[in-house]
Amino acid sequence: MIVKLSGNVTYHGVGFVIVECGGIGYRVNVPEDAAHGLRDQVTLFTHQVIREDAHELFGFLTMDALELFWKLISISGVGPKSAQKIVFAAEVATVKGKIMQGDVGFLTDVPGIGKKTAQKIILEMKGALVEDAPGAALDADAVDALASIGYPRREAEEALARVEGDTTEERVRAALRLLGKK
Repeated sequence: MIVKLSGNVTYHGVGFVIVECGGIGYRVNVPEDAAHGLRDQVTLFTHQVIREDAHELFGFLTMDALELFWKLISISGVGPKSAQKIVFAAEVATVKGKIMQGDVGFLTDVPGIGKKTAQKIILEMKGALVEDAPGAALDADAVDALASIGYPRREAEEALARVEGDTTEERVRAALRLLGKK
């Protein structure tokens, strides 16, 4: 699988660019807003889709964006074109934050994403994104602590994703304050 391309942008098309690497031109699907900013020498992180009738490369500006894309396409009903539109809807951290907050409106504003698909993305992605959050190593103990005093695991994970702290104890206290406000 082709995961990274570095080369010169030789052509801008509608929804794609051609990147020349070692004398070979690769067509890389990139949303038009992002494609216009790609000039001269670029490095794109890519996902290759091979179908019976086509071979496509979907391009991203960062590895974080590509990893978010991989998580999105793992959800049944979310194809690579829709997933790429979601990733490019805002900064990667913003997109992750909106999903973790359960912001259905943000996702439905992305062309081609309906309410049911948005809800499915939020439901399936929240746990995966909590694992990626800073301090994820502390989360297992913190989640266990909150679950042991009666909070549902999902609710505990969501609260911990929204708080900061250097130790598990600090994170649990902050999460309890947050959960106590509900």
